[in-house]
Amino acid sequence: MTTATPSTRRRAAFLRRHGAALAGLVAVATGGAAHAQETGGSEHYRLGLLVDAGAPHGIGVSAVFKPLPWLRLQAGPTTNTLSLGLRGGLSILPMQTFISPSINVEGGHYLGSDYNDVVDWLGATPTSATSSIRDISYDYVAGSVGLEIGASSRFNFFLHLGLSYVRMGVDDASALIEDATGESDITARNLTVRATIPSVKVGFLFYFF
Repeated sequence: MTTATPSTRRRAAFLRRHGAALAGLVAVATGGAAHAQETGGSEHYRLGLLVDAGAPHGIGVSAVFKPLPWLRLQAGPTTNTLSLGLRGGLSILPMQTFISPSINVEGGHYLGSDYNDVVDWLGATPTSATSSIRDISYDYVAGSVGLEIGASSRFNFFLHLGLSYVRMGVDDASALIEDATGESDITARNLTVRATIPSVKVGFLFYFF
């Protein structure tokens, strides 16, 4: 005759209380794995179109190529309502399930735009001294983590949150420095401003093939 120890009794009580929940989790995991195997993950869907919007990098449309079930590549034009740009990036999808986390990296370049529009876009007020600055371009690299809904399906909705490293270039910074120092006889080389700022993006993509 075997006598149940306290630890055995605790394990039995745990299984009685949580057995249904554990069985449900196993069923969900098994169903997800079976669905991924049945559809071959996202292997059937390789080429698509992505549309997204966010801050601070605006609106973009990208062609999408998925060479592997867990790797997504994208590239295309963007606009921040001030100028046009180009970008490219990749996403890693570690789980081949309907809902999956993602790790995302993106880099882009925006063509030159008017300084007054840029200042207004940033929430400040342009001044007369800086009105002569007409050409500001910027480059950025963004990293984010996301949630993908429909990651293994033809239609995919996503939300990405992360940080962007921005490098902004001013071709003629003389007027900007004159305004900051109060001096009227100043010459300056090109000015570069760098910043790290939060970024957010929502969007969807549709696979054609």
